[in-house]
Amino acid sequence: MRLLTIGDIHGHTDALNALLDEVSPSSSDELVFLGDYVDKGPDVAGTLELLSRLSQKHDWTFLRGNHDQMMLDAYRDASTFAVWDCLSGDHPLSSYGSGTTEELLRRVPEHHIRFLADRCCDFHETESFIFVHAGIRAHVSPDEEEIDRLQWTVLSSAAAHFSGRTVVCGHSSQESGRIADLGHTICLDTGITKGKFLTCLDLGDFSYTQASPDGRILKRGILARSSKDGTHKS
Repeated sequence: MRLLTIGDIHGHTDALNALLDEVSPSSSDELVFLGDYVDKGPDVAGTLELLSRLSQKHDWTFLRGNHDQMMLDAYRDASTFAVWDCLSGDHPLSSYGSGTTEELLRRVPEHHIRFLADRCCDFHETESFIFVHAGIRAHVSPDEEEIDRLQWTVLSSAAAHFSGRTVVCGHSSQESGRIADLGHTICLDTGITKGKFLTCLDLGDFSYTQASPDGRILKRGILARSSKDGTHKS
């Protein structure tokens, strides 16, 4: 059984399909998606449809990112629409058809909303790792952390968790396209919205695969781990 994790997708269905085809996860593998499935990318509808189908077929973990939460909030409460509209990029729901973003939000299929609301969760834990979308305070257990912190904390605030486990997150986009490894924290938002990559990391051997926005597998490698205090291992 492999423990795999995929970073922020942001509506890049071609890149997601390329990664899934290349890595070929099975039902016996554990796969954790780190959230931010919507906004900024060309095919939010396709991404949510694919993830919704996968969630029915596999017992995999889907975290809820801050952009997913903002879209949910806007769908449920019109008074929050302006906040999401300001941060969601240009025409975030164009893959649902023509019209204003506010009009298209009403056309999002109910099962896409149910996926974000009911199937996604705020964190996931294993014996060695804590998975969150954005971050967690070093002295707080995941089940006691504030949801806003799990969804909005930036990588520059990361510190070694008191549990000794490695935190795996997305959210803080790496414009270099490289995985950010602080030793105690690994960030897999590798800049797909900036023309870089969508990344899948195998947490067993730390091998990774990266796909481009147009669905090509461009990079494979092994992550050279840093120690928990952030220094590079020789």
